[in-house]
Amino acid sequence: MVPVPFKDMPKRITIFQGEFDGPITDEWMQHSLEGLDSDDVFHNSFLTGVIFACRAHTSCDLTGAAQELLKERGTAWVETCSDRADINAGLYVVCGEMLTPVSKLYDDTHGAFLHAIRPGGPHGKFLELKVAGSHCLRTLAVAVPSRAGPAPTPAFPLKGFRIAVKGIFEIENVRISVCNKAYYELYPPPKKTAACIQILIDAGATVVGTTKLASFAATEEPVECIDYDAPWNPRADGYQSPAGSSSGSGAAMAAYEWLDFTIGSDTSGSGRRPGHWNGCFAMRPTYGVLLSEGYVGSFKQFDTPTFYTRDLRKGKYFAESWYGKALSPPPRSGKPAIIYPTDYMSLISNKVQNDVIDAFVRDLESSLGVAHERISFNELWDSTTPEAANGMSLQEYMKDASRNSFFHDDYHSFDKFRKDYVQKFGKQPYLARQELSSKIAQEERNIAVDRLEVYRKWFTEHFLQVGKKDTLVLIPIEEISPRYRDEAPAYHFNPVGVPMLFVSPILGAPELTVPIGLSLYLSKVTGCEEKFPIAISILGSPGRDLELFDIASGCLKKCGRPDTVKPGKEMF
Repeated sequence: MVPVPFKDMPKRITIFQGEFDGPITDEWMQHSLEGLDSDDVFHNSFLTGVIFACRAHTSCDLTGAAQELLKERGTAWVETCSDRADINAGLYVVCGEMLTPVSKLYDDTHGAFLHAIRPGGPHGKFLELKVAGSHCLRTLAVAVPSRAGPAPTPAFPLKGFRIAVKGIFEIENVRISVCNKAYYELYPPPKKTAACIQILIDAGATVVGTTKLASFAATEEPVECIDYDAPWNPRADGYQSPAGSSSGSGAAMAAYEWLDFTIGSDTSGSGRRPGHWNGCFAMRPTYGVLLSEGYVGSFKQFDTPTFYTRDLRKGKYFAESWYGKALSPPPRSGKPAIIYPTDYMSLISNKVQNDVIDAFVRDLESSLGVAHERISFNELWDSTTPEAANGMSLQEYMKDASRNSFFHDDYHSFDKFRKDYVQKFGKQPYLARQELSSKIAQEERNIAVDRLEVYRKWFTEHFLQVGKKDTLVLIPIEEISPRYRDEAPAYHFNPVGVPMLFVSPILGAPELTVPIGLSLYLSKVTGCEEKFPIAISILGSPGRDLELFDIASGCLKKCGRPDTVKPGKEMF
């Protein structure tokens, strides 16, 4: 809020800002008005009064033609001011003696949010927006700021961008739940925002809310979501799983045009699976480039913040602005390589999905000018078995490595929570499916972690070959098939060997999930043919994050494919 700079101001105000070498022309004014008309918060009544905020020693005079344009739009009051650091471009209302920036309320129609929040509390703290209901069952309206505010600058590259953050990251003054009632009841609101989210705020982004997830970032389908209802995936017939654990962030990005980016997290697929099922681009960054402080994690060796976008080009810009300076890209060899892992691709029995993937592979070959290599990891292991494996096959050596490492640390990362809850309430908190994890011994865990490292070194040497090749590995993520909200999963997550979604976490490598097509199915809900999203992931060597965006965007554009997806039912 800003003190009212003039007397007798109208109740609604638009502030324009700029540097002018001469009078404000009708061309400049027309361009600015067109920008306002495309803003979802703007209403023409905000042109009743107009302030031009100019730099010192510049002119704020309007040409006659510019004045006429404003008059045609109903402007009856115009003032100018200069060198006021507290006055920024945007839409405002006069409240008492203050100019207050305007936001628009959107309904959370797809149940993707935990909290709607806005800045404005004491010392800039976030405040929750509450309409009705308890913390589990709420009617939420999300307030989004006008895009007519200050434009991005090198100092604030994310100015004007609206983001939502998975409810596993701490936001100052906003109670965290990790989608578990017991956790919400136990701990007070954090006093500090997670380090990686603070980077976004410092870059100018506006956090409009926190999004739902599978409880404790586990793997849950909608019927398993006990304390909080699962978000609604907008694609296909509207009754398909949003996947997890970053389900709210994936569904929100696919559903809401008024969001620019959403933040998730990924340990063993939590960020990439929602990109696949909700039909949006998902990026798992190189491990370690984003700070983990203030992030309620599961397995520190894998835990990584992720993000979703509907536009590949904007996605690269966001990655550059968020963590680009922390990347250390490997030297380019100039020898691209495309690995098609037959062990993983053979797990996809959906012919349409396979055909869509193969068509994309051909396009990627054409774009990069290199033929793909069909490789069996299992077979290559047999001929290059690491000494530590003592002659064991890949499946035998890694059989329990992913499970025993991840499940053990995931369970014990919440030891303090369980202890704190019993101490305060005298009873156990509700936690689902903990039996297996609790029985994994420390020694079993340590053996498993050692084997992950053996696999990482082996894979890096034989496939990534940093400096010798610019290797890309294609990951199909999961087979796409109907997965209705009211159906229990056929099996519970229990990783054996090295599941395809564990490769990039083990390597610490970036992985970009790209929607590439659609698969038809007959919906039991609508009785009509509906369209599933189909995606592919592109994995590269650690540090190649930004290059993955260029490779994917270049391939899609060269081959006439869209490098953006639409919000709502239809991706393309």
